[in-house]
Amino acid sequence: MRWDAELATGPVSQLLDRTAEAFPDNPAIDFLGHKLNYRQLDELVSRAACGLQQLGVGPGVHVGLFLPNTPHYFIGFLGVLRAGGTVVNYSPLDAERTLAHKIEDSETDIMLTLDLASLYPRMAGLVGTTRLRHVVVGQFTEFCGPVSVEQAGMLGPSVPVEQGGHISSFASLLDNQGVYERQLPDDPATALAVLQYTGGTTGAPKGAMLTHANLTASCSQLQAILDQSLKPGQERVLAVLPPFHIYALMINMLFTVRLGAEAYLHPRFDAETVLREISQNRITSFPGVPTMFIGLLAHPLTAQLDLTSLKLC
Repeated sequence: MRWDAELATGPVSQLLDRTAEAFPDNPAIDFLGHKLNYRQLDELVSRAACGLQQLGVGPGVHVGLFLPNTPHYFIGFLGVLRAGGTVVNYSPLDAERTLAHKIEDSETDIMLTLDLASLYPRMAGLVGTTRLRHVVVGQFTEFCGPVSVEQAGMLGPSVPVEQGGHISSFASLLDNQGVYERQLPDDPATALAVLQYTGGTTGAPKGAMLTHANLTASCSQLQAILDQSLKPGQERVLAVLPPFHIYALMINMLFTVRLGAEAYLHPRFDAETVLREISQNRITSFPGVPTMFIGLLAHPLTAQLDLTSLKLC
């Protein structure tokens, strides 16, 4: 692309608005074999925005996402921005003291997470000991049909969640008609969309302040660079990278939504599963990291399966 090209920017929520209007019946997400189209995703995001506003989310309110690669992340992220709030990404790999630091430093008031033993108990323990005042808890398999025991347990066991007070379910967050007060930033160039924390390798993690214009400009850059390769409404993206990393957030979610592509969500990387997914579902784009590609090249199935659908890695 030209170095001086003009880049379209705007509110992040408009990415889904436009795609849901252009490709309402196109599949948006495939998770463990269950699909949501863009009309359904748009409706779920509106209901999430309504539920979040009922919890007090609006401009200036920061909502944390402590989530793996599941539909909850798409719905929660876009729902927070539609409600007018700011997203704060949290890594499940963080130690408890790091989570507590990020909650206080980012002024996170509400957290979305899942009922997994590796997630929920750690976050529930921070209600009352930090400024965190409410935790919304989803079920790992609530956005898919019947699944095997192996699939249900791929990220470890779930734990019982006692709702009430400061704890509520993701299902109750969505239990409404999706009528919310639309909140669009006055100036996308200055309105904060995401606080994205650094790795903290040289000290305490620091929250990078990303505006709506930052994120939508990046989408416009990707569109300009890949315009000859990827076609709107026609692509299938294999999303394995964790969404709380900025690379995955941009490529696997925001650009995928802008493109009207279908995201095949994998909660964790497994070389054989990835290779079979690419072959069986004719995946056209697989954003990854070197260790993933090395693992795929070393796998015997790579030479046996048809992977010619791939346009971009």
